[in-house]
Amino acid sequence: MAREHAAPSLTLNIHADPNSVQAAFLRRAMSALERISANASAKTLTDALAAPTDAGSLAQLLSRSDILGSAVTDLDPLVPALARNVEHRQRLLKLAGGVLSADEAGRILGITRQAVDKRRRSNTMLAVREGGDWRYPACQLNEGEVIAGIADVVRGLASAGPWATLDFLLAPDTVLGGRSPLEALRHGEEDAVLRLVRADGSDGFA
Repeated sequence: MAREHAAPSLTLNIHADPNSVQAAFLRRAMSALERISANASAKTLTDALAAPTDAGSLAQLLSRSDILGSAVTDLDPLVPALARNVEHRQRLLKLAGGVLSADEAGRILGITRQAVDKRRRSNTMLAVREGGDWRYPACQLNEGEVIAGIADVVRGLASAGPWATLDFLLAPDTVLGGRSPLEALRHGEEDAVLRLVRADGSDGFA
């Protein structure tokens, strides 16, 4: 008869003071992960592992109310929604071809990082906040230049925020024949895209 083995527990492996905030956070996070992984099916875990990043894997699991359980969702009902938002942002970054630092974007454009930051502040380049840094979606660049029309979109949707602007650029639209505004801009269709920007603004998007 085959012997059953208990699943190994996650261990705290840090060099920080065990009484530090970092250690306390890791203990709590690992405890939560143990509970979540115990409740998740093999397929659910496999699907989560298919995410392109660690954050994406965690977000997929945390977005599932059935896995978190009512004990968590009753006390903190926003957890699944917040996780879905993180998961959506991870998908956007993948569709955008990743993100660049100001230095990396500057090298592609042939300008300084300070000039890149100036473009961000003046809403002529799109940047999203990741942690404490601004990152520049790679999809807005083509052949060493910012794609024509990007600045107008960023300015037009400035009040909606950078993540909403990135979502707008990458989402297929029936008005554009099922293409995304970014694809349309790549083909020089600035007027059609700007009409969509104005329409989104009048609908309360911006």
